[in-house]
Amino acid sequence: MTPQEILHLRTRPLTSHPIETEGKEYVLCWLMQALRAKENPVLDTAILLGNELGLPVVVVHALENRYPYASHRLHRFILEASLELGPDIEERGLRFVRWVRRSGESEVDVIAELAKRAAAVIADDVPTFVTRTYADALAERFDGAVWGVDACCAVPMNAFSEHLDTTKAFRAAHTKLRELHLHTDLQQHPEPPRFDGKLDLGDGGATDLTEAGLDELIADCGVDMTLPPIADFPGGRSVALERLNYAIREVIPRYKWTRNNPALPDSSTQISPWMHFGVLSPREVAAAVLKAEKEEGLHRAARYKYLDELLTWREYYHHRCRFVSDFNQWSGLPDWARETLEDHASDPRENVYSLEALIHGETNDETWNAAQKEFLAGGWMNNNLRMYWVKQIIRWRPDPREAFGVACYLNDRFSLDGRDASTYGGIRWGFGEARKGYREIEHYGWVAPKGDGALRKRDGMPEWLAERAGREVVRVSVPEIEEAVERYCRRSN
Repeated sequence: MTPQEILHLRTRPLTSHPIETEGKEYVLCWLMQALRAKENPVLDTAILLGNELGLPVVVVHALENRYPYASHRLHRFILEASLELGPDIEERGLRFVRWVRRSGESEVDVIAELAKRAAAVIADDVPTFVTRTYADALAERFDGAVWGVDACCAVPMNAFSEHLDTTKAFRAAHTKLRELHLHTDLQQHPEPPRFDGKLDLGDGGATDLTEAGLDELIADCGVDMTLPPIADFPGGRSVALERLNYAIREVIPRYKWTRNNPALPDSSTQISPWMHFGVLSPREVAAAVLKAEKEEGLHRAARYKYLDELLTWREYYHHRCRFVSDFNQWSGLPDWARETLEDHASDPRENVYSLEALIHGETNDETWNAAQKEFLAGGWMNNNLRMYWVKQIIRWRPDPREAFGVACYLNDRFSLDGRDASTYGGIRWGFGEARKGYREIEHYGWVAPKGDGALRKRDGMPEWLAERAGREVVRVSVPEIEEAVERYCRRSN
């Protein structure tokens, strides 16, 4: 396949309208969750189309203030990424503009207005959360061509025409396609001159934003200011690349053996926040790992394990999210899991914790408190710790539907890599999307439980857990639990 054919494979029409060129001034590239100027198929597809039509590309990054869990933490990360995105886009010879909502028109309103002058709109195609919602909303109201382009997977989601419902089947099919999709250069070069016409962004225009003005702007957006940013996770691409390079040298060579022990320094790469927001591309991460194996002697077992997590498990959950309706909904869980959990909803419970206690890590379980405070205070949690964390919520809320909603809520509000197919996949695992347990037990029914015995036996873990569980954390706003879980507990008709 040629690079152009691969970009076409990554593209999904969101409307049936043809491309219109008469009276049009540009191709509009709308970036929401692919916040990078390089290794970005959304951008390269827009350039390819612009070259074919003889039109320049205008790139807009827009940020709503009404997305669920909009906060100082998430806004700051996104805008730090955007600050580096702008110059990198301009360096490729393209016009870049930024819009940040404080009040007035919505993001979709602004994009729809810019789209009136566009031959087509090229947007991110992400299977979860508001990126998909906003793109679909534009498609419903815009009388023109809107294309969604997959920039979140190394092997395009469109490469699989049917649902592969086991990791074994997905791994086999995915592996066959990796040589092509990891090693083909997709970069396109703009041919028409840069667009210099006037673009009216209204009161939300923020193209000239600087780092010094970030917090003042965010405070004016009306988002949740009780949840602070995480200094260890700035959103910019330069830091993301530094973290990737460090991980290649110091983490991935021993990742296979250390990843399950959060007490060990550098036990995991911690690059998932930048992957979630598209600051890093899975293709470039995979390329860096393969280069380290070839040129720096990275052990093939370490390479295999890390790439299996990156390319098999991460992309399997994106694949599942594309094919499984209600992927982040209680109603989307396997029937048997919902039924067995509901059968045990009335089991007596020693402890039932409020949402406030759960948010702030105030239970009688030191391991769980340490885990939750990783989310609240650190914005990220080790994956093996997440497996324990998610399982305990089942026994602490009497309604399993509500317990599922609480797990999703805590993940999405506090974790920088929440709201993602991968993290929803982990929560689904916790609520039964795996092998059944060996026997039916209290609270869980046939859903397998998980204890912390193995975790606590690992080097340094007892001390690490005590320190993490005992730290003071910021007090954040707490909604009513019904409000918090409603998004994830819609009843299917």
